[in-house]
Amino acid sequence: MNELSFSELVERVIGAEKPILLTHTRPDGDTVGSCAALASLFDAMGRRATVVSPDVIPRRLAFLSDNDWFAPKKDYPADATVIAVDVASPQQLGELQSVFTGSLSPSFMIDHHERGAAFCPRYLRADASAVGEIVYDLAVELVSRGVLPAIPPFAVNAIFASISSDTGCFKYSNVTPRTHRIAAALIELGADAAEINRLLFDVKTAEILAAEGYVASHLRRALNGRIAWVTVTDAIRDELGLLDEHFETAIDVVRSLEGVEVAMAVKESPDGKYKVSLRSTGLDVAKVAATLGGGGHVRAAGCSLPAPTADDAAAVAVEAVEAALLA
Repeated sequence: MNELSFSELVERVIGAEKPILLTHTRPDGDTVGSCAALASLFDAMGRRATVVSPDVIPRRLAFLSDNDWFAPKKDYPADATVIAVDVASPQQLGELQSVFTGSLSPSFMIDHHERGAAFCPRYLRADASAVGEIVYDLAVELVSRGVLPAIPPFAVNAIFASISSDTGCFKYSNVTPRTHRIAAALIELGADAAEINRLLFDVKTAEILAAEGYVASHLRRALNGRIAWVTVTDAIRDELGLLDEHFETAIDVVRSLEGVEVAMAVKESPDGKYKVSLRSTGLDVAKVAATLGGGGHVRAAGCSLPAPTADDAAAVAVEAVEAALLA
């Protein structure tokens, strides 16, 4: 698949007709925020966009997705421009892989993951903390070319949300000086940073708190505490009366344990496989995930493992992490 220059990306965005924006599975603040921002930009250009997600968008991101862009129809125009946003591999499209094929195959993708599998022409900027940084550059370019008079207020807030989400409120190692400069520029343009960060990080439903309580009381450790993980199965969710989305912060609870270098959350997926999320303080978990058929960033990656049980999937992942830490 050919790599696009920034200029080529801009031209493709300007020329996009009937845009359809695709999120990845288990949508997070970056893919949702970036899609929402792009939809807002297309709106300002007089083109109504549609955002399609393979999974339900978490309730906590409703402030980004509670609008008509995220209410797609079942039938899509054959001449639509399909854009994959923050999607590192075709597997991350989930059930959308079978929907967007043939003439509706993605026209191009916008991504920032160091490791992945391009499935259409791609603009990749691995040094961007979030796809939101790329969308910001796009918005600035569209204004400088006179395509837009200004960056729409909704897009300003959505871009800020995507960046803050993927940087853990600007505390992760993917934050660069440029990340802070973009955030400052967005605040100058009117981004409500305090409210966005409150909604992203401080507001939790009773269900999410219950899920975090379960995770905290069911942590498991290996290699003298350097590795920690939790497993979440359908049976556990049913027993607790919780949904998958309520365990979205599970990995954050695991990684907060003192002494942990690599944190993992192993969750049962609808397809019978187990989704493994990895976070680290130093190890390149993208390399580990790649050995297991996944990918991602140096400090945040994931993969999907076929296994008889969650414990079996965890054992495979733990073995791979141990080998990497001891190499």
